[in-house]
Amino acid sequence: MKQLFIILALGTFFVSCKSSKKNTNPTENKTEELLVDDKPVETTKPKVKENTKDANKIAVNELATEHYALFENFNTLNIVSEVEYDDGSIDHSIKADIKMQKDKQILITARVLFFTAKVYLTPDRASFYETFNNTHYDGDFKFLSNFLGTDVTYENVENLLLGKAFYNLNMYDYKKVQNNELELKLNQFLMKLVLGSKNQIASTEITQNKSADKLVIQYPSYQSSDKIYLPKEIKIHAMQKKDVKINLDYKKVSVNQSIDFKYKIPDNSKAIKI
Repeated sequence: MKQLFIILALGTFFVSCKSSKKNTNPTENKTEELLVDDKPVETTKPKVKENTKDANKIAVNELATEHYALFENFNTLNIVSEVEYDDGSIDHSIKADIKMQKDKQILITARVLFFTAKVYLTPDRASFYETFNNTHYDGDFKFLSNFLGTDVTYENVENLLLGKAFYNLNMYDYKKVQNNELELKLNQFLMKLVLGSKNQIASTEITQNKSADKLVIQYPSYQSSDKIYLPKEIKIHAMQKKDVKINLDYKKVSVNQSIDFKYKIPDNSKAIKI
């Protein structure tokens, strides 16, 4: 028999079958789509020469300032999304609700027929449960790190869903290699960021040094809702032993509504180890 499982990648969520034993004032906003070319800004300039570290830092800081200026502060987001999942053997599409309280918690809910699956994330907790086989996981971000192939924190997941740089541009030692491209070497992986015409993230590529594992995140288009600049589409391709593709389409975005983050693992649910 098959088991229901959950995959959430850097704002993605999917439920499918896999063989295994193991409060602000409510304001709903209509979204105005702003299509953004998924091609990076063309440049004829060669790679930046090895100048000084200060010159590189200034260049990165300028890009960071313009990048983060795109995103206005908010308290809560309620996103109705459609998620397409394809791992070569399973190709399916479901609807998922994404609720977010900035810097504090994310709740993702999907329903298939009579079954429910939820992912609940906070800076200190990563948890999910599903009612198909009545199993749950309640612990840290290891299950996400294993899927994405690199260390993952709550901030990384929130950044992924919001279209921000996966790792903070002001806190890590990025190197500007072209006008529209940044590189970051950290621990055991290399990250490449390609920026678009407004210094929004067009794509992120994370490659493991000791393996062929690679994660590619693309943002083909963005949208605006009451000054909230968000992705319209997110495409994720995790290349490991088995390729997994996840496409996330934000159908409706509501900003600063009063949101219920109710999450309780059912009493009859069986804990699993990941």
